[in-house]
Amino acid sequence: MPTDLRSYHSKLLSKLQKDLIGNNRRISIKKKTISNLFRYETLNKSSSFQVDLSKFNKPLYIDLKKQILEVQGLTTYENIVNYTLPFGFLPTVTPELKHITVAGAIVGIGIESNSYKYGFVHDSLIEAEVLLPDGKIIICTANNQYSDLFYGLPNSYATLGYILRLKIKLRKVKPYVELKIRKFTNEIYFLKNINSATKDSSINYIESLIYSKDRLYLITGKETYNSTNIISIYGKTIIYKNLSKEGKVILSIKDYIFRYDPEWFWAIPESLFFKLFRFFSPSSLRNSSFYAHYAKFQNRILLKIPFIKHEDPNLELLIQDWQVSLEKGYDLLKFALENLDIAGKPFMGVLVKTKVNASFYPMKKNKLYFNLGSYSYVKKIPNKPSYTNTKMMDKFCFKLNGIKMLYSSTFISKNKFNAIYNGEEYNKIKNKYDPKLLLPSLFEKVVKGK
Repeated sequence: MPTDLRSYHSKLLSKLQKDLIGNNRRISIKKKTISNLFRYETLNKSSSFQVDLSKFNKPLYIDLKKQILEVQGLTTYENIVNYTLPFGFLPTVTPELKHITVAGAIVGIGIESNSYKYGFVHDSLIEAEVLLPDGKIIICTANNQYSDLFYGLPNSYATLGYILRLKIKLRKVKPYVELKIRKFTNEIYFLKNINSATKDSSINYIESLIYSKDRLYLITGKETYNSTNIISIYGKTIIYKNLSKEGKVILSIKDYIFRYDPEWFWAIPESLFFKLFRFFSPSSLRNSSFYAHYAKFQNRILLKIPFIKHEDPNLELLIQDWQVSLEKGYDLLKFALENLDIAGKPFMGVLVKTKVNASFYPMKKNKLYFNLGSYSYVKKIPNKPSYTNTKMMDKFCFKLNGIKMLYSSTFISKNKFNAIYNGEEYNKIKNKYDPKLLLPSLFEKVVKGK
């Protein structure tokens, strides 16, 4: 029988309200999980009162009949999957990195290889219990008196309040995923085939790894009970390389969901040190949390170790996701392939069709969009300022009436930002739920870095 920890959550709420009710201080949260925001440079930090939400990190209850999970906001997807998968369920959309929290994926924008079918992570949201900056706790749904906050949570990056508890939709899954990899040598033909794949009801997952205009891999996945010739994401070969050649690959459903977690996609250096690390370290250490710690401490410690391969000084970070309508996908893809050199690593392409009108991530409902992601390094443009590549891609994406995720560095003016992300409506909701401005604004949080 499912465990029921809802009374545990109620006790935590009582203590939290006593500590915070009537708060007039600017606040931030204390948590044990790593941040999955990727900023190119050190950001400004403002002093604030820390609210300890580190204990709000557990699945609370699963309703097997209704296929609904009740879960605390700081629960990682690793813990969610460990809780739901024994019952044969997963969240409708599960991000690839184990240590992303469910609240983080709601207030950020979470996308996956089945987003063409289920939308973003926030499309699965049924109910959210939100801690407002003044200490008040409210429950918002799509239809109650706080529906404006419900639709305002996606892409708010916790600037309106903190999600303490959620109810999200689940889906029934099979234990394995069979992946079929096809190579294309033409972008137009590739995009036609990725669109056609969405019409095949037997397919559960669609993604692509894109190296050049004549080396594009379309990867389609079907859930199965077939357990023959299974490979592990913790093997000697980095998983993206297994998926960068034509053929078939079978993974367990759990390995598939977290397939890019052991190497943080393909960003871990392929050096002797990390080859040895892959070979000898237990799988429990091979995760995105390790990468975050590696990135944090490389300048302090790792750069002093001579046999560790470090990033080329001619490279700079390009960790971004851009979305354009599918009919403009060719333009975005062609521009990226002609103007960016990501040092032999692939771009990742998926499709998304959202079912929710998220106020601050405005995309047309039930329309297919092409998402292009870069998760590594790009060669710097000689004699140009740092991060010219990011600025160039952002500008072109916006020119195509596209939108980009804000988990990584963004370099645009406040007026441009407000025009793209519905700043006028944001200010209305901000003034309603945080009139004392105890949390930074969205622009301050994701562009200025407060």
